[in-house]
Amino acid sequence: MKKLFYLMMLVFMLAQIQQARAQINTGRTDTFYSKTLGENRRLLIYLPSGYGDTYFYPRRYPVLYLLDGDSHLNSVSSMIQLLSERSGPMGFPELIIVAIPNTDRMRDLTPTHITNDPNHMIDSASLSHTGGGEKFLSFISNELMPHIDSAYRTAPYKIFMGHSLGGLTVINAFLHHTSLFNAYIATDPSMSWDDSKLLQQAKVILKEKKFDGRALYLGIADNLAPGTDTISIMSHRTDLFSQHMGSIFELRNSILTAWPHSEPPPFVPFTGQTPIAEKVPPAGLPPFRFAWKYYPDCDHQSLPIPAEYDGLRFVFNYYSLNFPFREFFSPGWTQDSLIAAHYRTISWYMGYKVAPPEFVINNTGYQLMGGHQLDRAAYYFHLNMDNYPNSFNVYDSMGDLLVARAEKDSAMKCYQKALQLRDNPDTRKKLKELSR
Repeated sequence: MKKLFYLMMLVFMLAQIQQARAQINTGRTDTFYSKTLGENRRLLIYLPSGYGDTYFYPRRYPVLYLLDGDSHLNSVSSMIQLLSERSGPMGFPELIIVAIPNTDRMRDLTPTHITNDPNHMIDSASLSHTGGGEKFLSFISNELMPHIDSAYRTAPYKIFMGHSLGGLTVINAFLHHTSLFNAYIATDPSMSWDDSKLLQQAKVILKEKKFDGRALYLGIADNLAPGTDTISIMSHRTDLFSQHMGSIFELRNSILTAWPHSEPPPFVPFTGQTPIAEKVPPAGLPPFRFAWKYYPDCDHQSLPIPAEYDGLRFVFNYYSLNFPFREFFSPGWTQDSLIAAHYRTISWYMGYKVAPPEFVINNTGYQLMGGHQLDRAAYYFHLNMDNYPNSFNVYDSMGDLLVARAEKDSAMKCYQKALQLRDNPDTRKKLKELSR
Protein backbone atom coordinates (compact mmCIF):
# COMPACT_ATOMS: atom_id res chain seq x y z
CA MET A 1 0.00 0.00 0.00
CA LYS A 2 2.79 2.41 0.90
CA LYS A 3 4.51 1.84 -2.46
CA LEU A 4 1.21 2.42 -4.26
CA PHE A 5 0.70 5.67 -2.34
CA TYR A 6 4.14 6.99 -3.31
CA LEU A 7 3.58 5.96 -6.94
CA MET A 8 0.30 7.89 -7.01
CA MET A 9 2.02 10.92 -5.50
CA LEU A 10 4.75 10.73 -8.15
CA VAL A 11 2.21 10.60 -10.97
CA PHE A 12 0.37 13.56 -9.46
CA MET A 13 3.59 15.60 -9.15
CA LEU A 14 4.59 14.84 -12.76
CA ALA A 15 1.15 15.96 -13.97
CA GLN A 16 1.50 19.17 -11.97
CA ILE A 17 4.95 19.83 -13.46
CA GLN A 18 3.67 19.31 -17.02
CA GLN A 19 0.77 21.65 -16.36
CA ALA A 20 3.12 24.24 -14.88
CA ARG A 21 5.48 24.02 -17.86
CA ALA A 22 2.59 24.55 -20.25
CA GLN A 23 1.53 27.62 -18.31
CA ILE A 24 5.04 29.06 -18.35
CA ASN A 25 5.50 28.52 -22.08
CA THR A 26 2.15 29.94 -23.11
CA GLY A 27 1.41 32.63 -20.50
CA ARG A 28 -0.95 35.26 -21.78
CA THR A 29 -0.56 38.33 -23.95
CA ASP A 30 -1.99 41.72 -23.09
CA THR A 31 -1.89 44.75 -25.37
CA PHE A 32 -2.85 48.37 -24.81
CA TYR A 33 -2.12 51.75 -26.33
CA SER A 34 0.29 54.11 -24.59
CA LYS A 35 -0.40 57.81 -25.05
CA THR A 36 2.94 58.61 -23.43
CA LEU A 37 4.93 56.58 -25.95
CA GLY A 38 2.49 56.96 -28.83
CA GLU A 39 2.35 53.27 -29.65
CA ASN A 40 0.75 49.95 -28.81
CA ARG A 41 2.62 48.03 -26.15
CA ARG A 42 2.50 44.25 -25.93
CA LEU A 43 2.81 42.63 -22.50
CA LEU A 44 3.52 39.04 -21.54
CA ILE A 45 1.71 38.14 -18.32
CA TYR A 46 2.55 35.22 -16.05
CA LEU A 47 -0.06 34.35 -13.42
CA PRO A 48 0.50 32.00 -10.47
CA SER A 49 -0.98 28.52 -10.81
CA GLY A 50 -3.47 29.29 -8.05
CA TYR A 51 -4.69 32.51 -9.66
CA GLY A 52 -7.71 30.84 -11.23
CA ASP A 53 -8.81 28.98 -8.09
CA THR A 54 -12.52 29.55 -7.52
CA TYR A 55 -13.07 27.73 -4.23
CA PHE A 56 -11.13 29.91 -1.82
CA TYR A 57 -11.45 33.68 -1.65
CA PRO A 58 -9.57 35.35 -4.53
CA ARG A 59 -6.03 36.28 -3.51
CA ARG A 60 -3.97 39.28 -4.54
CA TYR A 61 -0.35 38.98 -5.60
CA PRO A 62 2.79 41.15 -5.65
CA VAL A 63 3.93 42.11 -9.14
CA LEU A 64 7.33 41.73 -10.77
CA TYR A 65 7.90 44.12 -13.69
CA LEU A 66 10.49 42.53 -15.98
CA LEU A 67 12.45 44.42 -18.63
CA ASP A 68 13.55 42.73 -21.87
CA GLY A 69 10.51 40.64 -21.07
CA ASP A 70 10.41 38.42 -24.15
CA SER A 71 13.99 37.28 -23.43
CA HIS A 72 13.69 36.66 -19.70
CA LEU A 73 10.11 35.59 -18.98
CA ASN A 74 10.54 31.83 -19.28
CA SER A 75 13.58 31.66 -17.01
CA VAL A 76 12.25 34.08 -14.37
CA SER A 77 8.79 32.52 -14.25
CA SER A 78 10.40 29.10 -13.82
CA MET A 79 12.42 30.44 -10.89
CA ILE A 80 9.40 31.95 -9.21
CA GLN A 81 7.37 28.81 -9.71
CA LEU A 82 10.20 26.73 -8.27
CA LEU A 83 10.60 29.02 -5.25
CA SER A 84 6.92 29.53 -4.47
CA GLU A 85 5.50 26.10 -5.24
CA ARG A 86 8.31 23.69 -4.48
CA SER A 87 9.11 25.40 -1.17
CA GLY A 88 5.42 25.75 -0.36
CA PRO A 89 3.13 28.76 -0.29
CA MET A 90 4.54 29.87 3.06
CA GLY A 91 8.14 29.68 1.89
CA PHE A 92 8.11 32.25 -0.92
CA PRO A 93 5.31 34.45 -2.27
CA GLU A 94 3.60 33.68 -5.53
CA LEU A 95 4.01 36.59 -7.94
CA ILE A 96 2.41 38.03 -11.04
CA ILE A 97 5.02 38.80 -13.70
CA VAL A 98 4.52 41.63 -16.17
CA ALA A 99 7.17 41.06 -18.84
CA ILE A 100 7.69 44.11 -21.08
CA PRO A 101 9.00 43.29 -24.57
CA ASN A 102 10.95 45.99 -26.38
CA THR A 103 9.80 48.14 -29.26
CA ASP A 104 12.77 50.54 -29.24
CA ARG A 105 15.26 49.32 -26.64
CA MET A 106 17.84 52.09 -27.14
CA ARG A 107 15.12 54.70 -26.71
CA ASP A 108 13.37 53.27 -23.67
CA LEU A 109 16.25 51.87 -21.64
CA THR A 110 18.69 54.80 -21.79
CA PRO A 111 18.23 57.68 -19.32
CA THR A 112 20.15 60.29 -21.34
CA HIS A 113 20.65 61.14 -25.01
CA ILE A 114 24.07 60.67 -26.56
CA THR A 115 25.28 61.73 -30.01
CA ASN A 116 28.50 59.75 -30.10
CA ASP A 117 29.49 56.27 -28.95
CA PRO A 118 33.25 56.21 -28.24
CA ASN A 119 33.23 52.42 -28.39
CA HIS A 120 31.50 52.35 -31.81
CA MET A 121 29.00 49.75 -30.60
CA ILE A 122 25.85 51.70 -31.51
CA ASP A 123 24.91 52.74 -35.03
CA SER A 124 23.94 56.33 -35.82
CA ALA A 125 20.25 55.52 -36.30
CA SER A 126 20.02 54.00 -32.83
CA LEU A 127 21.99 56.89 -31.32
CA SER A 128 19.39 59.33 -32.54
CA HIS A 129 16.72 57.55 -30.48
CA THR A 130 18.58 57.40 -27.16
CA GLY A 131 17.50 59.17 -23.99
CA GLY A 132 13.85 58.16 -23.66
CA GLY A 133 14.29 56.50 -20.28
CA GLU A 134 12.37 59.08 -18.27
CA LYS A 135 9.44 58.95 -20.64
CA PHE A 136 9.50 55.17 -20.43
CA LEU A 137 9.39 55.27 -16.62
CA SER A 138 6.50 57.73 -16.89
CA PHE A 139 4.72 55.20 -19.09
CA ILE A 140 5.27 52.51 -16.45
CA SER A 141 4.11 54.71 -13.59
CA ASN A 142 1.15 56.50 -15.15
CA GLU A 143 -0.18 53.97 -17.66
CA LEU A 144 1.20 50.46 -17.23
CA MET A 145 0.80 50.09 -13.48
CA PRO A 146 -2.79 51.43 -13.40
CA HIS A 147 -3.64 49.10 -16.28
CA ILE A 148 -2.21 46.06 -14.51
CA ASP A 149 -3.84 46.98 -11.21
CA SER A 150 -7.24 47.28 -12.89
CA ALA A 151 -6.94 44.11 -14.98
CA TYR A 152 -5.41 41.74 -12.44
CA ARG A 153 -5.61 41.03 -8.71
CA THR A 154 -2.48 42.82 -7.60
CA ALA A 155 -1.12 43.57 -4.16
CA PRO A 156 0.67 46.86 -3.34
CA TYR A 157 4.18 45.42 -3.62
CA LYS A 158 6.20 45.86 -6.80
CA ILE A 159 9.60 44.59 -7.95
CA PHE A 160 11.61 45.99 -10.86
CA MET A 161 14.12 43.70 -12.60
CA GLY A 162 16.45 44.42 -15.50
CA HIS A 163 19.74 43.38 -17.11
CA SER A 164 22.39 45.47 -18.90
CA LEU A 165 20.57 48.57 -20.20
CA GLY A 166 17.56 47.19 -18.36
CA GLY A 167 19.70 47.17 -15.21
CA LEU A 168 20.64 50.78 -15.92
CA THR A 169 16.93 51.61 -16.09
CA VAL A 170 16.37 49.82 -12.77
CA ILE A 171 19.12 51.90 -11.10
CA ASN A 172 17.71 55.07 -12.67
CA ALA A 173 14.28 54.27 -11.19
CA PHE A 174 15.82 53.40 -7.83
CA LEU A 175 17.63 56.74 -7.64
CA HIS A 176 15.13 59.14 -9.20
CA HIS A 177 11.78 57.38 -8.65
CA THR A 178 12.46 55.50 -5.44
CA SER A 179 8.84 55.10 -4.36
CA LEU A 180 7.78 53.59 -7.70
CA PHE A 181 8.89 50.09 -6.66
CA ASN A 182 9.50 48.35 -3.36
CA ALA A 183 12.43 46.24 -4.54
CA TYR A 184 14.98 46.60 -7.33
CA ILE A 185 17.09 43.88 -8.97
CA ALA A 186 19.79 45.11 -11.37
CA THR A 187 22.07 42.59 -13.06
CA ASP A 188 25.24 43.94 -14.65
CA PRO A 189 23.74 47.42 -15.25
CA SER A 190 25.38 49.55 -17.95
CA MET A 191 26.55 52.22 -15.52
CA SER A 192 29.22 53.51 -17.92
CA TRP A 193 26.50 54.88 -20.22
CA ASP A 194 27.05 58.52 -21.23
CA ASP A 195 30.41 58.85 -19.44
CA SER A 196 28.88 57.30 -16.29
CA LYS A 197 26.52 60.24 -15.83
CA LEU A 198 24.00 58.27 -13.74
CA LEU A 199 26.85 56.99 -11.57
CA GLN A 200 27.93 60.56 -10.78
CA GLN A 201 24.34 61.44 -9.92
CA ALA A 202 24.15 58.38 -7.69
CA LYS A 203 27.07 59.53 -5.56
CA VAL A 204 25.13 62.65 -4.61
CA ILE A 205 21.66 61.12 -4.33
CA LEU A 206 22.79 58.22 -2.15
CA LYS A 207 24.08 60.64 0.50
CA GLU A 208 21.03 62.90 0.49
CA LYS A 209 18.02 60.63 -0.04
CA LYS A 210 16.27 58.17 2.25
CA PHE A 211 15.64 54.65 0.96
CA ASP A 212 13.76 53.24 3.95
CA GLY A 213 11.43 50.41 3.01
CA ARG A 214 13.34 49.67 -0.20
CA ALA A 215 15.58 46.77 -1.21
CA LEU A 216 18.25 46.70 -3.92
CA TYR A 217 20.18 43.74 -5.28
CA LEU A 218 23.18 44.27 -7.57
CA GLY A 219 24.63 41.39 -9.60
CA ILE A 220 28.06 41.91 -11.22
CA ALA A 221 29.39 39.75 -14.07
CA ASP A 222 33.01 38.95 -14.87
CA ASN A 223 33.81 41.01 -17.96
CA LEU A 224 37.52 41.37 -17.27
CA ALA A 225 39.96 41.70 -20.13
CA PRO A 226 43.03 39.43 -20.01
CA GLY A 227 45.61 40.63 -17.49
CA THR A 228 43.17 42.73 -15.42
CA ASP A 229 41.43 42.15 -12.11
CA THR A 230 38.65 43.72 -10.06
CA ILE A 231 41.14 46.00 -8.28
CA SER A 232 42.96 47.35 -11.32
CA ILE A 233 39.75 48.30 -13.16
CA MET A 234 39.00 50.87 -10.48
CA SER A 235 41.96 52.98 -11.63
CA HIS A 236 42.75 51.76 -15.16
CA ARG A 237 39.66 51.80 -17.37
CA THR A 238 41.24 51.54 -20.76
CA ASP A 239 38.69 49.46 -22.63
CA LEU A 240 34.96 48.86 -22.88
CA PHE A 241 34.94 45.97 -20.40
CA SER A 242 36.97 47.69 -17.69
CA GLN A 243 34.83 50.83 -18.04
CA HIS A 244 31.68 48.75 -17.69
CA MET A 245 32.84 46.74 -14.68
CA GLY A 246 34.62 49.61 -12.99
CA SER A 247 31.49 51.76 -13.05
CA ILE A 248 29.40 48.98 -11.45
CA PHE A 249 31.95 48.41 -8.68
CA GLU A 250 32.07 52.15 -8.13
CA LEU A 251 28.29 52.17 -7.74
CA ARG A 252 28.57 49.34 -5.22
CA ASN A 253 31.22 51.25 -3.27
CA SER A 254 29.09 54.40 -3.27
CA ILE A 255 26.12 52.51 -1.85
CA LEU A 256 28.22 50.83 0.86
CA THR A 257 29.79 54.17 1.78
CA ALA A 258 26.43 55.93 2.07
CA TRP A 259 24.67 52.97 3.70
CA PRO A 260 27.34 50.91 5.47
CA HIS A 261 24.80 48.91 7.48
CA SER A 262 22.37 48.11 4.68
CA GLU A 263 23.67 44.58 4.16
CA PRO A 264 27.02 43.06 5.14
CA PRO A 265 29.10 42.31 2.03
CA PRO A 266 29.79 40.27 0.06
CA PHE A 267 26.32 38.70 0.00
CA VAL A 268 24.11 36.56 2.22
CA PRO A 269 21.19 35.79 -0.09
CA PHE A 270 18.89 33.58 1.91
CA THR A 271 19.34 31.58 5.08
CA GLY A 272 16.72 29.11 3.94
CA GLN A 273 14.30 29.95 6.71
CA THR A 274 13.95 32.72 9.25
CA PRO A 275 14.36 31.83 12.94
CA ILE A 276 11.41 30.46 14.83
CA ALA A 277 11.64 33.11 17.56
CA GLU A 278 9.45 35.95 16.35
CA LYS A 279 9.75 39.53 17.48
CA VAL A 280 7.20 42.32 17.24
CA PRO A 281 8.15 44.46 14.22
CA PRO A 282 9.40 47.90 15.23
CA ALA A 283 7.54 51.08 14.37
CA GLY A 284 8.20 52.82 11.06
CA LEU A 285 9.50 51.50 7.77
CA PRO A 286 12.06 48.70 7.48
CA PRO A 287 15.62 49.92 6.88
CA PHE A 288 17.08 50.03 3.40
CA ARG A 289 18.39 46.58 2.45
CA PHE A 290 21.21 46.19 -0.05
CA ALA A 291 23.11 43.14 -1.25
CA TRP A 292 25.55 42.58 -4.07
CA LYS A 293 27.45 39.65 -5.54
CA TYR A 294 30.30 39.32 -8.00
CA TYR A 295 29.98 36.24 -10.24
CA PRO A 296 33.50 35.31 -11.41
CA ASP A 297 32.19 32.39 -13.48
CA CYS A 298 29.59 34.39 -15.43
CA ASP A 299 30.10 36.90 -18.22
CA HIS A 300 27.61 39.59 -19.19
CA GLN A 301 25.35 37.28 -21.20
CA SER A 302 25.33 34.31 -18.81
CA LEU A 303 24.75 36.34 -15.63
CA PRO A 304 20.94 36.89 -15.65
CA ILE A 305 19.78 33.43 -14.53
CA PRO A 306 21.97 33.02 -11.41
CA ALA A 307 21.79 36.71 -10.47
CA GLU A 308 18.03 36.99 -10.93
CA TYR A 309 17.57 33.89 -8.80
CA ASP A 310 19.80 35.26 -6.04
CA GLY A 311 18.13 38.64 -6.29
CA LEU A 312 14.67 37.18 -5.76
CA ARG A 313 15.88 35.16 -2.80
CA PHE A 314 17.44 38.24 -1.26
CA VAL A 315 14.36 40.41 -1.72
CA PHE A 316 12.25 37.88 0.18
CA ASN A 317 14.86 36.55 2.60
CA TYR A 318 12.52 37.27 5.52
CA TYR A 319 9.60 35.27 4.12
CA SER A 320 10.23 31.61 4.91
CA LEU A 321 9.56 30.38 8.44
CA ASN A 322 11.72 27.81 10.21
CA PHE A 323 8.69 25.81 11.21
CA PRO A 324 8.93 22.57 13.25
CA PHE A 325 6.45 20.51 11.25
CA ARG A 326 7.12 17.28 13.14
CA GLU A 327 6.22 18.81 16.49
CA PHE A 328 3.39 20.97 15.25
CA PHE A 329 0.61 18.35 15.23
CA SER A 330 1.55 16.84 18.59
CA PRO A 331 -0.97 17.55 21.39
CA GLY A 332 1.68 19.36 23.42
CA TRP A 333 2.27 22.13 20.89
CA THR A 334 1.64 25.54 22.46
CA GLN A 335 2.89 28.06 19.88
CA ASP A 336 -0.11 28.37 17.59
CA SER A 337 0.35 32.15 17.47
CA LEU A 338 3.69 31.68 15.68
CA ILE A 339 2.27 31.77 12.15
CA ALA A 340 0.27 34.96 12.76
CA ALA A 341 3.32 36.58 14.37
CA HIS A 342 5.51 35.64 11.41
CA TYR A 343 3.04 37.15 8.96
CA ARG A 344 3.08 40.38 10.95
CA THR A 345 6.82 40.48 10.25
CA ILE A 346 6.21 39.78 6.55
CA SER A 347 3.58 42.53 6.50
CA TRP A 348 6.07 44.98 8.03
CA TYR A 349 8.62 44.29 5.33
CA MET A 350 6.09 44.39 2.50
CA GLY A 351 4.21 47.47 3.72
CA TYR A 352 0.67 46.04 3.78
CA LYS A 353 -1.19 43.29 5.58
CA VAL A 354 -0.14 39.89 4.27
CA ALA A 355 -2.27 37.06 5.62
CA PRO A 356 -1.37 33.35 5.67
CA PRO A 357 -2.92 31.61 2.65
CA GLU A 358 -6.51 30.63 3.40
CA PHE A 359 -6.17 27.09 2.04
CA VAL A 360 -3.06 26.40 4.15
CA ILE A 361 -4.74 27.49 7.38
CA ASN A 362 -7.92 25.68 6.37
CA ASN A 363 -6.07 22.40 5.80
CA THR A 364 -4.23 22.87 9.08
CA GLY A 365 -7.52 23.18 10.93
CA TYR A 366 -8.92 20.01 9.36
CA GLN A 367 -5.77 18.02 10.15
CA LEU A 368 -6.05 19.10 13.78
CA MET A 369 -9.71 18.08 13.75
CA GLY A 370 -8.69 14.69 12.45
CA GLY A 371 -6.29 14.44 15.40
CA HIS A 372 -9.11 15.33 17.83
CA GLN A 373 -7.47 18.66 18.76
CA LEU A 374 -10.66 20.67 18.37
CA ASP A 375 -9.59 23.71 20.40
CA ARG A 376 -6.49 24.16 18.28
CA ALA A 377 -8.51 23.65 15.10
CA ALA A 378 -10.87 26.38 16.27
CA TYR A 379 -7.92 28.77 16.60
CA TYR A 380 -6.98 28.31 12.93
CA PHE A 381 -10.55 28.48 11.64
CA HIS A 382 -11.01 31.73 13.61
CA LEU A 383 -7.74 33.02 12.13
CA ASN A 384 -9.14 32.45 8.64
CA MET A 385 -12.42 34.12 9.58
CA ASP A 386 -10.49 37.19 10.73
CA ASN A 387 -8.37 37.33 7.58
CA TYR A 388 -10.98 36.31 4.99
CA PRO A 389 -14.37 37.50 6.30
CA ASN A 390 -15.91 37.43 2.81
CA SER A 391 -15.00 33.81 2.07
CA PHE A 392 -17.85 31.31 2.29
CA ASN A 393 -15.33 28.57 3.05
CA VAL A 394 -14.21 29.95 6.42
CA TYR A 395 -17.78 29.74 7.78
CA ASP A 396 -18.36 26.35 6.19
CA SER A 397 -15.21 25.02 7.89
CA MET A 398 -16.17 26.51 11.24
CA GLY A 399 -19.58 24.88 10.84
CA ASP A 400 -17.87 21.50 10.43
CA LEU A 401 -15.90 22.08 13.62
CA LEU A 402 -19.02 23.05 15.54
CA VAL A 403 -20.73 19.87 14.32
CA ALA A 404 -17.77 17.91 15.72
CA ARG A 405 -18.31 19.75 18.99
CA ALA A 406 -22.04 18.86 18.92
CA GLU A 407 -22.94 22.58 18.86
CA LYS A 408 -25.78 22.21 16.36
CA ASP A 409 -27.34 25.69 16.54
CA SER A 410 -24.02 27.50 16.14
CA ALA A 411 -23.05 25.19 13.28
CA MET A 412 -26.31 25.98 11.45
CA LYS A 413 -25.63 29.72 11.79
CA CYS A 414 -22.18 29.25 10.25
CA TYR A 415 -23.57 27.24 7.34
CA GLN A 416 -26.24 29.91 6.79
CA LYS A 417 -23.57 32.61 6.75
CA ALA A 418 -21.56 30.59 4.24
CA LEU A 419 -24.60 30.23 1.97
CA GLN A 420 -25.22 33.98 2.10
CA LEU A 421 -21.78 34.43 0.56
CA ARG A 422 -22.00 31.56 -1.92
CA ASP A 423 -24.65 28.97 -2.73
CA ASN A 424 -22.45 25.92 -2.31
CA PRO A 425 -24.27 22.56 -2.76
CA ASP A 426 -22.18 20.76 -0.16
CA THR A 427 -22.83 23.45 2.45
CA ARG A 428 -26.55 23.40 1.68
CA LYS A 429 -26.61 19.61 2.08
CA LYS A 430 -24.93 19.82 5.50
CA LEU A 431 -27.37 22.50 6.65
CA LYS A 432 -30.32 20.40 5.47
CA GLU A 433 -29.11 17.39 7.44
CA LEU A 434 -28.78 19.48 10.61
CA SER A 435 -32.29 20.91 10.13
CA ARG A 436 -34.01 17.51 10.31
